[in-house]
Amino acid sequence: MSQAKIKFTLRSKLMLLSVAVLIIPYMGFDYLRQMEVYLRDSLEASLVDSSYAVAGALNDKPRLFETSFNENTNSLYVHQLNNNVQLDGYTDDWLFYIDWSDTYHSPSSTYPDNFKLIVSKDEHYYYVLMQVKDDVLVYSTLNSFDHINGDHVAIVYRDKYQRMQSDYLAPSGPGLIRPFRYEEAYDEYGVETRTQKNLTNTSAVWQATDAGYNIEIKIPVYMLGQNLGFVFYDVDDDRDHVANVISTFGAEVYAEPGKIISSSKRIQNIIYTQGRSEGRRVWVLDKSAQVLASDGSLKRDFPDNVFNIVYTLLLPPAYDQFKDDLAGASRLQGDEVKQALSGNTRTRWRSSPDGKAVIVSAATPIWFDNKILGAVVVEETTNNIQIMQRQVLAGLFNKTLLIFFVIVFLLLLFASRLSSRLIKLNRQTSMAIDEYGKVTGAISASNASDEIGELSRSFSNMLDRLQQYHSYLEGMASRLSHELRTPMAIVKSSLDRLQHEQDEEGRKIALQAADAGLHRLQALLTRLSEAARLEQALQEADKQTTNLNEFLAQCVAGYQSAYPENAFKLTLPDTDLTYAINRDLFFQMLDKLVGNAVDFSAADEAITIDLIDKVNAIELDVINKGPCLPEDMLHDLFNSMVSIRSERSGKGPHLGLGLFVARLIAEFHGAAISARNLEENKGVRISITLPVR
Repeated sequence: MSQAKIKFTLRSKLMLLSVAVLIIPYMGFDYLRQMEVYLRDSLEASLVDSSYAVAGALNDKPRLFETSFNENTNSLYVHQLNNNVQLDGYTDDWLFYIDWSDTYHSPSSTYPDNFKLIVSKDEHYYYVLMQVKDDVLVYSTLNSFDHINGDHVAIVYRDKYQRMQSDYLAPSGPGLIRPFRYEEAYDEYGVETRTQKNLTNTSAVWQATDAGYNIEIKIPVYMLGQNLGFVFYDVDDDRDHVANVISTFGAEVYAEPGKIISSSKRIQNIIYTQGRSEGRRVWVLDKSAQVLASDGSLKRDFPDNVFNIVYTLLLPPAYDQFKDDLAGASRLQGDEVKQALSGNTRTRWRSSPDGKAVIVSAATPIWFDNKILGAVVVEETTNNIQIMQRQVLAGLFNKTLLIFFVIVFLLLLFASRLSSRLIKLNRQTSMAIDEYGKVTGAISASNASDEIGELSRSFSNMLDRLQQYHSYLEGMASRLSHELRTPMAIVKSSLDRLQHEQDEEGRKIALQAADAGLHRLQALLTRLSEAARLEQALQEADKQTTNLNEFLAQCVAGYQSAYPENAFKLTLPDTDLTYAINRDLFFQMLDKLVGNAVDFSAADEAITIDLIDKVNAIELDVINKGPCLPEDMLHDLFNSMVSIRSERSGKGPHLGLGLFVARLIAEFHGAAISARNLEENKGVRISITLPVR
């Protein structure tokens, strides 16, 4: 048992073909991936150009870097305060800065204790957070004025008059600390006395932690000059006055504290005037990589469609929130910074700590008198590239989707229309001919100019010809009966007469009549087989160049002798026309046309044969005056077995093959044959057009 084959209709094939439209977004996606390399290079070049622009505005301005670290690594960087700090000893207010705390250790490698320090500032106060790691907490005695017998901190600074000052924080317990300083005096005997002076302008809070304790300090801005340092004294035994010392600037409290480094407003203004871009951050560093100014942020607003799940599946995910590890940094230590401080411009690609963003940075040195003052670092994430990719992908996806549905709809509509036309044509074709081969219907010719329209017109014409052929075949019996009845009757009557005729002369007349009937039957059979023999003759025939003027003159002279009751008129051009023809076949063709004209021409009208010289063609016309052709038969007149004779004309049988043979011979010579009625329906013109190259 054979398996049923899957049927693919024209509609299904066109629908399947429409899927090829999906190659458009694939090509677009592949183009986006290739374009990403170009966008990355462009982003890197843009950052380098931006760093050059900012560095160019800072070159040859050494005064902007006078307060920088220079060679002093004991300086303290002051962060610009972006939120209020409440003095309570806890770190909740410092979360934005705490990652940038500086850690200070004891000079002795065997001493495990240390502290972390972060300094910030607003318009009126410096705020300090010290996170001390201490395994043993020793509080000071409240009434100990001559010395401090517990853990304590010294704030060492130069005031606005450049005087060295040391303020102490010696907690006697958790909570608020009363800052003080020692004042030394000499009595009248020259004896030095040392007294404590409590300070009311500085505030501090001490809170214990699991690892030690936190100290929060608030110092008025007007108290400090340009130098500041902190010294932590760790006393592990209140009976032992020897303390382990950890300092930001040296072991001795009387050493010079480091400079206060803060964001330069002048540099900040220069950065701002260079123009800012969303999602881009600019740093200005001194030659120790300490931050002197910064502007901008890596965060940027994302369009709503960036987070579409479809785009996330096709492209790397884009995040509008990520961990910025350099936000609020006081010092940069990347490789590009080291190269820039060595005099080279470099770029660096890195991922954010949470892996949600890729950050690109470009660093360029700042010069003065062939010396490096610092560096400019410009940073930006690749989120802008991802946004552009997603925006392009969104537009491409939406437009492709729209185009896809439009094309599918149009193809579906076209396929339905095409299928309905083919189904209609198939139904008409199936119903046009019954199972016995008889034409029972008609095919309506379409007016459409496409292939299906041409096919329907061809089928309609074919069916019309088939209908005519069937009509001819159906009338063939009566026609053959009519053509055969007379010679057979002649033969039969002659034979009957021959049987009863006793006179020799009468018998001779009967035999002559029978012979004439047999000749008529022979002519009928000859015409039936003429077309079949002609095909073989056309294959074997050759052509030779012939003077048509002379050839037609000879032919017309012969026709005048063959048809003495008819008049012939030959019209020739002034110049001789030549053409490659087969003389026998060409004469046979003319014989068919002239014979047909003789049968239908009026007795008193001449048959005209015209040879006309046209541009790129030679036209031969055979014209007879008489009845006209039916208009619906002009195009079918030269088909096989087509005849418009209602009754026999002339002496021979007529089976509708004469003009068909003439058409075959004309086509053999590369000519076109046609028939048309004369004006005012006074006759018929049959034209043979021979092309001339």
